[in-house]
Amino acid sequence: MKAIAHAWLALMALERLKRPKRTKFFRRSFLGKNFKGYFLGDDFDDHFKKQAENFVKFFDKHKDAFVKGAWFPDSVIADNLTGGHTLKLKKPLTKKEKQEAKEFKNRTPAHLRSLEKLGINKSRLKEKTCRKSKYVLPDRCEALAHAIRDMVLIQKDEPKGSDIIFSDDQITLYFLMLSHYLADAHVPPHCDARDFYGPSTIHPDMEKYWDKEIKFFFEFDKKRKVFNYDIGGAPELVKDKKKEKQFRKSFLCGVIDELSKRKWVLKKTKGKLADEEILGEKNKKIYDYIKAVCFVSYLVSTDFIPEDIKEGEYKKLKILKNPQYKKKLDKISVYVLADAIDSIALVWLLTWDRYNKLKEEIKTKMKVIKKEGGIIK
Repeated sequence: MKAIAHAWLALMALERLKRPKRTKFFRRSFLGKNFKGYFLGDDFDDHFKKQAENFVKFFDKHKDAFVKGAWFPDSVIADNLTGGHTLKLKKPLTKKEKQEAKEFKNRTPAHLRSLEKLGINKSRLKEKTCRKSKYVLPDRCEALAHAIRDMVLIQKDEPKGSDIIFSDDQITLYFLMLSHYLADAHVPPHCDARDFYGPSTIHPDMEKYWDKEIKFFFEFDKKRKVFNYDIGGAPELVKDKKKEKQFRKSFLCGVIDELSKRKWVLKKTKGKLADEEILGEKNKKIYDYIKAVCFVSYLVSTDFIPEDIKEGEYKKLKILKNPQYKKKLDKISVYVLADAIDSIALVWLLTWDRYNKLKEEIKTKMKVIKKEGGIIK
């Protein structure tokens, strides 16, 4: 996925967590006037309403960092070359592969709808797949979530001016990096072991299409490399009547419309990251959740380009020029990007909440730490 698309998904995830009842400006914004159901913040329990409100306040001050920050995993870290952005899966073919193939026990929660909306048979969730080595996207997401938790705990504990305190800018960057990996987990070619990059252009064409459409329909300051924002704080649509009409028929409008019909509610749980209904069956942490997301991306990819299509055929396929595949791509884009926005919003908020829970646990362990020789303030 390209830089503009990564930033747009992150900004739309931030909007998803807002509470429209808290301000009159929402009613005058594009989302507030046309897609009132897009916002989730008012539906959470009291604990998460407060958490979402605090999270949005924190990030609203740093939105101009979204394009650059969400792109660092590609532009600076470049661990996509070592599998940090992928979890490559494949159908077992050889005897050895069939012996090693495993069924994914993790399941995506009901609020992610790609399989259902694309008509992919749920029996495919029981398929056994082989995982190629050195592809560690779920691990990367879990590690970043832990790092953010630790950074904020240290920031809260250390006095202002401390040499070892983390700044709000650093914490923002890590949240944006996390959104990058979360978004990549939803890109079908990122989870399919077939080579859709070269000489095939399926992978880059898909991502180029998303980026191009976002730049076409939303106001973007090329010099400053930031989106312009409307009165509600969301990325602003271009002020062009012809484009506004075109937008209504675009897959991007479909993404917003789809999300405005979805509801998921976060409630405070004891000793758990989230309810199974929200995090997904058998998922206990972010790592498990992302594994489930990657498996669904693999199923979407193999539905889009069936595995019985020979390598020689798909390597020549141009999905933006082939009318059949272009139509399928538009449909896939709605649900893949909608799922990506919801995943970013969910994981962000759970990560934001995680260190608050840990801080409570730390208080109960201070006496034990003191006995073991720790330095207690």
